Amino acid sequence: PPPSLPPIQSLSLDDDYPAPPGVKNVPSPPTTGSELSSGACLLPDDTATPPEVAPAKLSFSLGSSLTTSPLLSGSVLFPPPRPPQCVVPGKNISLKINFFKLILPNRLIIQQYRVDIMQEMDKAMDRVVTQKHVCESVWRALLDKHTDLQTRHPVYDGRATLYTRQLLWEGKPRDFQIEWVDKEDGDKKRIHKVRITHTGSVDLSLLQIFVDRNKPYETADTRQREFDSARSAIQVLEVMLSQRPKSHYYTIGRSHYFVPNEPKYLGHGCDMWEGYFQSLRPGQNKPFINLDVTFAAMIEDMNLVDFICHLTNSEYLEDALEGDNLNEVKSQLCGLRVTTNHTGYKRVYKLSNEKQKVLGCSSLKHTFKLPGGSEINTYEYFLKTYKTKLKYPGLPLVVVGSRGTILLPMELCTIVRGQPKKGKLTADQTSKIITSSAMLPRIRMQEIEYTAETDLVPTPLLDHYGVKIDRNMYETEGRVLETPLVRYRNNKALEPRNGSWNLIGVKFKVGMTMDKWVIIDFVNLYDDKRKSFINELKDVGKRSGIIIKDPSSIVSPDFERGDSYDRRVEIIEKDFNYFHEKDKPTMFMVFLDEKPYPLPNKEMYKLVKRICDQQLGVLSQCVKSNNIFNFKKGTLANICLKINAKLGGVNHTVDTSNFAELSESSVMFIGADVNHPPVGMDEVMPSIAAAVGSIDPWLDGYASCVRFQKHSRAVESKSQVVGAPKRKERLEMIDKFDDMCYQLISAFRDKCNTLPDKIIYYRDGVSEGQFREVLNKELTSLKRACERISAGYKPAVTIVCVQKRHHMKMFCKG
Repeated sequence: PPPSLPPIQSLSLDDDYPAPPGVKNVPSPPTTGSELSSGACLLPDDTATPPEVAPAKLSFSLGSSLTTSPLLSGSVLFPPPRPPQCVVPGKNISLKINFFKLILPNRLIIQQYRVDIMQEMDKAMDRVVTQKHVCESVWRALLDKHTDLQTRHPVYDGRATLYTRQLLWEGKPRDFQIEWVDKEDGDKKRIHKVRITHTGSVDLSLLQIFVDRNKPYETADTRQREFDSARSAIQVLEVMLSQRPKSHYYTIGRSHYFVPNEPKYLGHGCDMWEGYFQSLRPGQNKPFINLDVTFAAMIEDMNLVDFICHLTNSEYLEDALEGDNLNEVKSQLCGLRVTTNHTGYKRVYKLSNEKQKVLGCSSLKHTFKLPGGSEINTYEYFLKTYKTKLKYPGLPLVVVGSRGTILLPMELCTIVRGQPKKGKLTADQTSKIITSSAMLPRIRMQEIEYTAETDLVPTPLLDHYGVKIDRNMYETEGRVLETPLVRYRNNKALEPRNGSWNLIGVKFKVGMTMDKWVIIDFVNLYDDKRKSFINELKDVGKRSGIIIKDPSSIVSPDFERGDSYDRRVEIIEKDFNYFHEKDKPTMFMVFLDEKPYPLPNKEMYKLVKRICDQQLGVLSQCVKSNNIFNFKKGTLANICLKINAKLGGVNHTVDTSNFAELSESSVMFIGADVNHPPVGMDEVMPSIAAAVGSIDPWLDGYASCVRFQKHSRAVESKSQVVGAPKRKERLEMIDKFDDMCYQLISAFRDKCNTLPDKIIYYRDGVSEGQFREVLNKELTSLKRACERISAGYKPAVTIVCVQKRHHMKMFCKG
């Protein structure tokens, strides 16, 4: 539902965290839009019979208070039991889900070992190797040499852990001297020491015990302990199940990608690869394998010079390494793996991970001393030593390795295949990958079933451990709920069909008036085109129930051809400040060019919102140029919908008469999330915690509260090396959440003249391992806020942890 303008609107700073430069403590206007999200669920027992449909009223349970302790101790908090099967509204429907049953042996104890692969040094201690290709190559050489170990079907995770069905030997750890061939360094022979140490055992039946449990847990701690025990078994099975796809495909996390014959080009040096996602999920009474189709943007495997031109869309190399392009090139080169062949054999290098060091000076300027003491530059060195004349001696050299002592010419480097693009995709790349990967549900289901038939196949490894997989999609029953009515002015009701409804002939529930507004035109429209757009917008607004008067001022900022980025920002800020003082507008309407003018598109939008939201405290509505040149009534109606909501109007309400709990009691909804700074910005940007809360029975008005907080804390692990920097851990829990809840509940009380009887709290951005922390900390903070508002005030609370990034897909059977 669109928000209104409640009395409580704040952008407040955490006392312990200073405000970033340029941020003022001003009221923040509400934002519009909503985010549909769904959480993963436990699958029902396939032996259970679905409940019959009865013509009952649509209703649901809002839960009850999760604790009765006045001290709000975390140890007494517990999740509610799953409700018993009862009459459920809606139409029955048969579904197939992309989950495949995993059948485990009745009792199986897995032996666990630690694998240390070490490079022998002259010093007293050997250096433990962690490079992925070294570990995997040494392990393959060990199995080839010790065939008796190979017959035990050991499961190696590629780093430091090994699993077997039987004990390999009794007693102390064993060391092996392994000679292996380094395929990434000219097939050179190397020798490493491998030490295998028995560290314990994992009982796979703990997973079955966890999924078989049907009674509620005494406390959240009890459930967490059982889940932690089951998680060790899940880890063993996931390593076991990933052995085959890792040997056939390019693996990134839990996703496995196929090499495309004709890759789809996404632009900016990236191709689209298709693959599948595989994960083990505990269900009710059985574990499952979750399979889904997935796509990724992979960097093109080409010469590094060509890649840089593709990345920056530059025809000339000089343009590719200037201004903003240079920053983008440095970001994408960090940690990239490349190969060279100028020495007569193939060698793989990893570029520096430091953005400021990944590029050095040119081959003509970079000099070093030869063994004889003479000095030579890189250009002459490659010419004399390798008989290679560099085509681009003026390009910067790339720095490889962590020490930064090796520099290579770009033109001699080729990108290793199968590396994902770093960072966020561009708008154009996102559009292409969405368009190219879109498929009908029927086609998606067929792709998943084909993957199950070809990759979830029995192997000698799985047979050895007694693990079997049902390659048929899991079937269950679902419900299609009755669609609630949407009500507009004069209580006119519309019934949505297939998620949409027609707004012709209806007016907003509460329409506002936009009398003072200013247009900032960065498209430089002709007067007649601009006038036509404004008149049509006013006409559509009138029919929708919102009154739009003529703009107070219209301005098209002027820029000189040679203006710098900072100069253009200065001109834009000056125009906004001038018309804000002159006209005192309620809203700025900003026409944005589809072309990157006067700034890149994403920078332009950010600047407009920063000026209006943070500096001036005024509403803003951006309109793209293609929606102005080719405007349609539907597009204009959507713009009016956003304008009315931002001005504090009510577009529509949802009929809650069929929802007994909502219509018969006072219910408040609260939603919260924490947004962290992007990679590399931790030192200059805080995390942002935001919460919104409904403030009326119709769920169309919301109060908001935004705060800065610290984004991480230093954590010392058990294996912490003395003197080494501590690992940083993200802080996902919201600091001073009780203050935020106090504000939101107070806003509800001020608007409704009553306190909510029930609170439904939607929490986004937490993983399964953090559920207990949400109960212990944020629920406690919510209860504390209720106690501050009124002694003895204890509303019923339901917490819903929303998880959007899952791969569960449901398909209609047949």
